[in-house]
Amino acid sequence: AGDVWTNPHGSSGGDVAIVGCGNFSYSTIAFYVNKSTSGKIKYALDINKSRSLSLAKTYNVYQAVSDFDSILTDPEISLIYIASNHHSHAKYAARALESGKNVHIEKPHAVSEVQLENLAASMVRNPNSKVFLGYNRPKSNLFKKLMSSMQYQSGSVTVNWFIAGHEIEADHWYFSENEGGRVLGNLCHWSDLTIHLVGLDNCFPCTISPAVDTQSTSDFSYAISFADGSQAGFTFSAKGHTFEGVREYLNLHKGNLLANLQDFSSLQMSIGETVTKIRSLYRDHGHKKNIQNSYIKAKSDEKGEDIFYVYASGLLILKMKEATEAGAVVTCNPKRTFES
Repeated sequence: AGDVWTNPHGSSGGDVAIVGCGNFSYSTIAFYVNKSTSGKIKYALDINKSRSLSLAKTYNVYQAVSDFDSILTDPEISLIYIASNHHSHAKYAARALESGKNVHIEKPHAVSEVQLENLAASMVRNPNSKVFLGYNRPKSNLFKKLMSSMQYQSGSVTVNWFIAGHEIEADHWYFSENEGGRVLGNLCHWSDLTIHLVGLDNCFPCTISPAVDTQSTSDFSYAISFADGSQAGFTFSAKGHTFEGVREYLNLHKGNLLANLQDFSSLQMSIGETVTKIRSLYRDHGHKKNIQNSYIKAKSDEKGEDIFYVYASGLLILKMKEATEAGAVVTCNPKRTFES
């Protein structure tokens, strides 16, 4: 059913589908599936047919399709990468899980608490279907080095993030009411990273204090106090155009460790008199590793993401958005038991 374009150069033997064929799918997901895994892309789906055709032609995808069911009913498909518009992520993912498929959900994985509940319920009902998230930065080399050093320090952690984001036009689709805005669309990367830095078991309940100009759609500040005494400050600013894309600065203090991570290309760590400096030749945001990880784990006996992590990381950013909109302190305390 629906429109189908079959590529004369494609192979029907693929095991991957991509839903949403915008720039990120084109330049990152399809690129790394093709180049860095043994996967073959069988289907490309986008509501904009020219996008799915373009991706299909570039990557020798077997078919550009418009009907999601044709992907769900194909027993050869083991993993679906979902990178469509934000409010559709959770809906596509839940249907895929119910059909026994593994899913990689680009961020944000839900734009409302109802969507998050439904996604968690689908995970409970389909324990053999694995979920992977599009949070790529935890897989970056420098972040893993930082996490490794932190494990030798005890106590709470103090985290400070400053992010200079892209300026985007006022009529950009991010700002459509049901898409979640920039808090869900952008800031979720750093709220998720902070869960990794503090430790999932140390985070909740936490309190989120916004310091926001309620007129601004692109400038946000928060202070978060976590259950173990850890604290995190976030400032996200989008004014004018940053020359080298998004700029990210992390300052961190835990035990005797003082660390500074800049743009995922340089890391400095000080413990007493010992100073370690690591520089990369380029920014490594972990995209390649994350796309690979989803494919490799989908084909293996390894588990996907833990349901509590999926729920908690989704709820934290939703509560940050709620705090912004209310201009008030909000508590985030994700439940730990889920019903199907």
